[in-house]
Formats: sequence, structure tokens, C-alpha cells
Amino acid sequence: MKRLVALLTAAAAFLLPHRILHAEPEPPAAEFRCLAVGMDRFVNEENTAPCSANNAETMAGLFGDCLPEGTKIIRRVNGPAGRAEMESLILEAFGDAGQEDTSILYLSTHGVIWEEAGTEKTAWILSDGEHEEALEPETLRMMMDRIQGKKVLILDCCHAGASAEMFAGPDWRLLAGCEAEEDCYFWAAGEVTGTGYFTAALENALRASAREQIDPDGNGEVSLKELAGRIREIYGVSTAVMLPEEDEETLFLLPEAQTQERLLDLRFDPETEEGTLQFHFRTETQVKLEYRLVPMGENGWDFSRVAKIPDRERSGQKRGVVSPGEKDRSIRVSRERLGEDGKALLQIVSWRGLYGQIPVPEATYIIRSN
Repeated sequence: MKRLVALLTAAAAFLLPHRILHAEPEPPAAEFRCLAVGMDRFVNEENTAPCSANNAETMAGLFGDCLPEGTKIIRRVNGPAGRAEMESLILEAFGDAGQEDTSILYLSTHGVIWEEAGTEKTAWILSDGEHEEALEPETLRMMMDRIQGKKVLILDCCHAGASAEMFAGPDWRLLAGCEAEEDCYFWAAGEVTGTGYFTAALENALRASAREQIDPDGNGEVSLKELAGRIREIYGVSTAVMLPEEDEETLFLLPEAQTQERLLDLRFDPETEEGTLQFHFRTETQVKLEYRLVPMGENGWDFSRVAKIPDRERSGQKRGVVSPGEKDRSIRVSRERLGEDGKALLQIVSWRGLYGQIPVPEATYIIRSN
């Protein structure tokens, strides 16, 4: 028996260096690739400049700050103008992805919906202002199916949720700014300022939330489940679609610090009485703040009837200028201000920029009658 043990020990000593010399190489780290596309100029649809261009810029910045260092990011504005160009761009952005990699496509454009032979159809408009072509979800799915690895599709387009079933599957994640029958709303102020409310909510969730609001488990990573929970709290203008909403795989990394250019740690209390809402936030800088109440109309939010209420704080004789610190606020909406179905949309808007002339949407929240 002793001899057998000795022989086995000698054999083990002989084999160990051999295994080390022929060790399997470490698999390459999973990589992220991102493509942010925004369309503002159209042939047959309403011009939305500068909203989608700013959306694409915002998302490119988020990708750079909330994904691993070295992530490949391509940003394209007002193009491609057709399906063939879109396919070429997708292959340029994601064509070398491997099975363990993640490809993220962000699209901001007009979404259209119609009925054809008794079936509801939807498409997104690709345009450069001189030429345009409709991109159906089925076509985009076929383009992306040529890409290996995981795919994430982020849509700030009207009727975006109509495509949800098309992008279901173990390798797919979908973030859409509205359900099938809804619109994704944009806002604009002048020729250079504007964005989509959904894109603004994504940015605010990742850049301005308290750690416990966006990263409850404290691991420094944000899953689709965590992001969806936060979006539901600060985005009320439409109904976001996040699939699979319970997914706990890492989608984004938290940036190193919150931005000081937003209201921080914003949270809403449950409504305690009819038409009354309490909320809380923190600001690191002095900021002009305004609350806008938009009633529900027959065809959606009636922005023509918006009521604008400056914050109660004052700076000298000027109302609405909020000093740095922790703030508690209460908004009460009269029944006359509530629109169809007893609903009104609260918009929290700050004013930024060198002279405080650029409105920035901080959050939207639905106030309901009981």
C-alpha cells in the first residue's frame, strides 16, 4: 500500500506541471457595443428637431458612463434613411460581437400604427429629411438575429410597445417608452433644447437616483428589474414597457457620482387624499423650479391647457427659486384641473443653463381622483 501511495504521489507531481503548461486560456471578457440613432427630419412626418438628436446624444453619454470602459459607441442622427442602410449600420456596430457580448440599439423616431387586412401593424420611420422608409419590427428582428450574443433594444418612439412580442426571447431585452396604443411624448424649447420624456427618465434614473432607489442590493450594478422599478416611480407621461421586467442580470453600471444638474433622490408619497400629492427631493445647487399640471383630454394629455405653478420658495422678490438642501413639497389638484378619467399629469421642470433659460424635465407623475 505504501508503494502504491508513493507511485501515485510521484505521478501527481509529474502531471501537475504538465497541466499548468497546457492550461486553458482565460475566456475574453464580455464586451458591450452600442448604437444610438435619432431621427428629427422627415418627408411626411412632423419635424421633431432637436429632440431625437439630443436623445441620441444623451444615450451615448449614458452608455459611456454606465457601461464598462472601452465600450464601442456609435451615434447617428438623421439617418440612415432606409432599411438597407440600417442593416449596414447594424453590421458596422455589432457585426463582430461574440456569443458572450451584448449589443444595445437605441432608436428615437416617429412610430406609426395602422390596420392591414384585420391585423394591427406598426413601424418606425427611417429618414434623413429627403428620403424615408418604414422599418417594421419583423425586419429589424431579422437584422439583429444575424448578431451573436445578447441584444438590448431601447425605443423612444410612439406605439413602441406594439413590438414587444417580436423581441421576446432569452437573448433579448426590451425597453420601450409606451404601450402599443400610446404615444411617446417629446418636448422642445427653441431650436437646440428638447428631448423625449422617456429618455430623460432613463437619464434621471441612472444619474440622479439615491443608491437605494436604483440599486437596492447595493452591488453597484443596475438590472432591468431595478431600472424598471425606478422608471415606474418617475415616468408617468406614458406606460413604459420593460421586458423581461423581472430580469436580474446586469444591464448598466452605476456612474461614480450623482449629477448635480438634476433634482436628486426624488420620491413620491402615496396619495393620502383626493387630488393631493406629497413628494421630496434634494438639490445641490440653487435652481428655478416649476410644476406643471396637464389634464387628460379625449386623445391624450392636453398640453394646451397646462397650468404652471412656480415652487413656493423665493429669492428676493422672485418666486420659484429653490435654495440647496432637502425639500418637502405638496401639490393639491382641484377637481376642475383633473381631466378625462379624473387624471392630471404633474410635470416637475427645472430651469438650467447659464441664465436659467433651459427647461429640463425632472419627472412626470399621474395624479388621480379617488
